[in-house]
Amino acid sequence: MKAQFNIIYVPKKINGIENIEKKSVCRSGLLDDNTKTFTTKKGEIAFCYFDVDKSNYRIAKNKWTINAIG
Repeated sequence: MKAQFNIIYVPKKINGIENIEKKSVCRSGLLDDNTKTFTTKKGEIAFCYFDVDKSNYRIAKNKWTINAIG
């Protein structure tokens, strides 16, 4: 069984629209073999995870909060 969590962060875009108001989003994620943290070419700290609701991978950058489920 894969670990499930909620992640909260401020994305650059929400639904393809620039996030000018710096609103945060909360997503449900899974830790799997492709989950990783890394540094981008711009020097940002990034976290790649599987988004359960969108059935796709997402990347949170710089600051995020993770809460375990279960």
